[in-house]
Amino acid sequence: MDKTVLHVPKMYADHHVKAVREALLQLDGVEDVMASSAFKRVTVSYDSTRLNPSAIEEALRSAGYGPGEDWELPSLPEGKDDKSPWFQLIQRVTETNMLDLQMSGDFRKY
Repeated sequence: MDKTVLHVPKMYADHHVKAVREALLQLDGVEDVMASSAFKRVTVSYDSTRLNPSAIEEALRSAGYGPGEDWELPSLPEGKDDKSPWFQLIQRVTETNMLDLQMSGDFRKY
């Protein structure tokens, strides 16, 4: 049994790990797949008499997770100040209102 380790940049969340595992475990000859979204790495244990590394890479590409294919997250649109309250700095209350405590019942605990 041989092992190959592939760097998969597009695998950045758990649902990607699941999709990669499902794609690779369907291949005849794959014994085990360990995938990590934290390290963006896939380790595949396979029978070299029935499967070769290029077939594993092709299966990843067809699933949309080509090894070594860099990509960037889409950029966020720039916000615009439309003078709505969302963009205005408002004064925040940082003191506890005693009436709030009395009505909540917490006042009696202390």
